[in-house]
Amino acid sequence: MMKKTALIAAALMMFFLPAGCACAAASPEPSEKTIKRELKIGRKGAEAIEKQVPRVLDPAAEARLAMIAAKLTPYLQRDLEYSVRILDMKEPNAFALPGGRTYFTTGMLEFLKSEDEIAAVMCHEFIHADRAHGIVQAKRNNRLTLLTIAGLVAATQAGGDSGAGIAAMANGLQTALMNSYSIELEKEADARGIDVLYKAGYNPAAMLTMMERMKVEKLKRAQYQMGIFQTHPEEEERVDAALKYLRDKGIEIQRKDVVQSLKIKTDTVSGDARLYVDDAVLLSVPATEASRKLFSELGERLDSTLELELAPYDIKILGEKGSQSLVIRRKTILTEEELLPGMPPLAELRDRINDALNRSRRGNMLTDYFD
Repeated sequence: MMKKTALIAAALMMFFLPAGCACAAASPEPSEKTIKRELKIGRKGAEAIEKQVPRVLDPAAEARLAMIAAKLTPYLQRDLEYSVRILDMKEPNAFALPGGRTYFTTGMLEFLKSEDEIAAVMCHEFIHADRAHGIVQAKRNNRLTLLTIAGLVAATQAGGDSGAGIAAMANGLQTALMNSYSIELEKEADARGIDVLYKAGYNPAAMLTMMERMKVEKLKRAQYQMGIFQTHPEEEERVDAALKYLRDKGIEIQRKDVVQSLKIKTDTVSGDARLYVDDAVLLSVPATEASRKLFSELGERLDSTLELELAPYDIKILGEKGSQSLVIRRKTILTEEELLPGMPPLAELRDRINDALNRSRRGNMLTDYFD
């Protein structure tokens, strides 16, 4: 094991030894001359990782990731070996090797809430490879080399092929590849990733929601369970930068579909027609043809207007008593004339909708939805 580790460390060292110092904040245009070296180290790194960390061979899951990758790669600059594989690790993490080979842990796939968020993480990692951020950072300092070697040696000392050794190997390599990036390179990967997501037809807010939840999860985890929350420590600054970038681009921030919240559905239970928001009953009245029809229409209206970013003043009661309307951002949701027996007054319905919004927001309690 020691000999194998030394060989891997030597190979990584040959690739990452700095050729000089480049101190610019943003990454320079990547050179085509380095592609062969990047591909070589990526293949060697992948071989080393997959010898130590169990790979999940799930054709359906890998096909889904490949489909997402196929939508993203046409908008990247360089023709690298972009591919995505899954590692059997419960800690949420993702990282790209030089040359484009990218890994998601099973924990990361469980953490992400939608295809948009998977695409956001994948795109972020692809950008690191596309922009040759590993080389950029290595030229700025030799931290990547030292961290990589330290991680590999730690794996050997942690117990060879034991579970502790495997975890140390993976964590050391992940930390070397990800924590080595400066905050400027991380923000560049976020911003360029937002552009690619938009072009590929994904919701760019996914780059934001994923990082916002990192802030919450970081508070819940012990230091030894941090995973991506340790290797991407500046999420607060990255969230602020991503918010500004989205706004400067004029992209409306709509989180609900990305995080799978504010889901509207209708059903009939025990003779009652019911309207739900996120599995909580919003309205319930005796089931009739009229009530089922109204709830179906009301559900469509709510689905098209409810957003996590709605402020309380966006939901209003307008008009004179007897002919009032419940309005969300200038769209009429329900009128007094439409109220059926057993339904609450419009003012109470407004309060119930605000309560539903607040429940959905609690999943991301550190997010300022009105900023």
